[in-house]
Amino acid sequence: MDWQLHEPLGPCLSLEMIMKDTKPYSLLPNPQSITYVPGSFNLQEGVLAITTNSSKLGAQLSQTLPLATIEVTNTEKTQDNRFFIHIEKTKQQDRKIDLALCKVPSHPQGYALVVEPNLVSIISTTECGLYYGYITWKQVVSQSGDAIRCLTIEDWPVLDNRGVMIDISRGRVHTLEYLKEVALTLASMKLNVLQLYIEHTFAFSFLSDVHEGTDPITAEEIRILDAWCREHYIELQANLQSFGHCNRLLTTKGYRHLRESDLYWTLSPSVEESYTLLDRMYAEFLPNFTSSILNVDSDETYDLGSDKSSALMEKMGQGPLYLQHLLRLRSLAEKQGKTLMVFGDVVLHHPELLEQVPDDIVFLDWIYDPLEAFPTPAKFSKAKKAFWVCPGTGAWNSLFPRQEGAYRNIMDLTLEGIEQGTQGMLLCDWGDHGSYAMPSFSYFSYAASSQISWTGKDPGHDALSRSFALCMKEPSLEQLHTLLPSLHRLPALWSKNRSQCVIALFDEPLQGRMLTFPLPPKDLHYFKALPEGVSGVLDKESHHLMRPLFSLSEETLGTIKGIAETARPLVANLSDASLKAQYGWLCDALDLLSDKVYLGREIRQHFKNTDIKSDLILDWERALRLMIGRYVSLEIDFIDIWRTFAKQSEIAITLTYFAHIIERLDYLKAWLGRQREALETNHEVDYAFSSYETAGYQSLPTY
Repeated sequence: MDWQLHEPLGPCLSLEMIMKDTKPYSLLPNPQSITYVPGSFNLQEGVLAITTNSSKLGAQLSQTLPLATIEVTNTEKTQDNRFFIHIEKTKQQDRKIDLALCKVPSHPQGYALVVEPNLVSIISTTECGLYYGYITWKQVVSQSGDAIRCLTIEDWPVLDNRGVMIDISRGRVHTLEYLKEVALTLASMKLNVLQLYIEHTFAFSFLSDVHEGTDPITAEEIRILDAWCREHYIELQANLQSFGHCNRLLTTKGYRHLRESDLYWTLSPSVEESYTLLDRMYAEFLPNFTSSILNVDSDETYDLGSDKSSALMEKMGQGPLYLQHLLRLRSLAEKQGKTLMVFGDVVLHHPELLEQVPDDIVFLDWIYDPLEAFPTPAKFSKAKKAFWVCPGTGAWNSLFPRQEGAYRNIMDLTLEGIEQGTQGMLLCDWGDHGSYAMPSFSYFSYAASSQISWTGKDPGHDALSRSFALCMKEPSLEQLHTLLPSLHRLPALWSKNRSQCVIALFDEPLQGRMLTFPLPPKDLHYFKALPEGVSGVLDKESHHLMRPLFSLSEETLGTIKGIAETARPLVANLSDASLKAQYGWLCDALDLLSDKVYLGREIRQHFKNTDIKSDLILDWERALRLMIGRYVSLEIDFIDIWRTFAKQSEIAITLTYFAHIIERLDYLKAWLGRQREALETNHEVDYAFSSYETAGYQSLPTY
């Protein structure tokens, strides 16, 4: 629906005519309409009187005002079924407030914010809309000082559903305290949906063997978070993987017989006990959520029909077999008063099934790449099926998000979704293989998704960087999120599902791929298709073609190091201790990976040239000893930061990577010592590295 104002907007004066040397407010998301007029509302002039029929929001708004003498009057009366907050100077008490004259968007999440020299009014048809007006007011105040510029804002969202899905199953199981902070951040950006992606990290009373050692989120924590989210007009939607991605469940004793195949990945639809288990899981899990939605995920069912259900697939076909399972899940969820949401990748491989899918199932159209075009939203639209678009943060398998690719993905996929009638946008923030990217790095993508899903307009990367930094009240973030994305413009660093910077950090120090693979071709470009003659690769454990890896040149290593050094003073200017620690850790990691790869390159070159001397090897041994210490410090800092936002157990996934690289550095140091001894005793030096053993180690997984 194209939501309109109850009354048409009057003519807007040109910003250039009104503002001259004054910059407009940089708000996140941008309002649909903002008109500036001469004058200001001074917060320091006299006593301010607040009148409202929303006591909760009136109290919150009073805390944004600098005066200690604030009078708050609560009234139960609603005029024209509108919610309002008025801030008035007491000397103007004779002014009559006429709500009927205010232009208020009809959208239930819309609001009007009017600032006059003696009166501020926030008005909406709902308390939710009033809350969003209050969020805008907070941003205006934070950018104003004592004088609030006179203006009129009429604002409403293009999409009703604007959310984020956070992975708590591949490393970080966030603490309740941090999840509440995330909810506040989402609310500050007018995002109103939160999902927590769960495979095995919920504390089911009867599945302790499955979640053992994961510090799972509990039913009580979900209920508390659900209530907290509702206070901030966020819908906490249930999410429980219910088909593929069930490796932890299916490798646990007592549940292995439910697997489809020895891939231990997909629940077998041919084993009735699969549904008995899901029924029991839903009965314990779903009552903790007040939302009526359950996301069953059910994506990437790679081995469906390959073993136990092969006879069924031969009889029915893979598509109908998948649909049969989906309908069973629908019935189980219906028993708990929930309707289904499901990833749409499998059904899109069998588009003939779309017309058979019940209309109350919502599809999630996930695409995480910056493509030239996005054809899939039109397929759901043509079939008249409800769907949300699902872009990605690009933060997984990387030290820093592939931000520019994520930005284009978020903007272009959401715009196409809006064009095709999507009902919502759900940004996916995955944590594949250990969630080692710091969580705050994804907030820029949260801001991008907020902007496009609320306004339906792409503001441009630079403009968003500014409004994001102001929203977060950290000016340095504008420059950091302009500088750090340049990492992925370097040759070979960007790939659609991984980044070579994190591979380089944990790569084998002498025989790793960043040293031994060919240099990238000159016509290799981030975002673009692979150049002619370069083919994608399929890692052993992967089911998706990936960009091939390339070695990192000295020039690239120097640029990475330069980016880290340029970022350090910006990080030092951050006021929030947590942000400072996270961005500081990144600088240390970038600096360290550059030094490690450069040292490995130097050692290899000298051995290739048989240009080895004892003093040189001693220098390398010293460098490696110091480098091991730096990795240990990086690991300790990682642990300290992790504990500020996540429970401890699953950190073992990531710490294993540190253990491996530290062991490899120590092995290289010892191996070099043996070569030095051979040199000093006139024995043969192993210039060909034939005695250097890697035990098959390369780096951490990034498929």
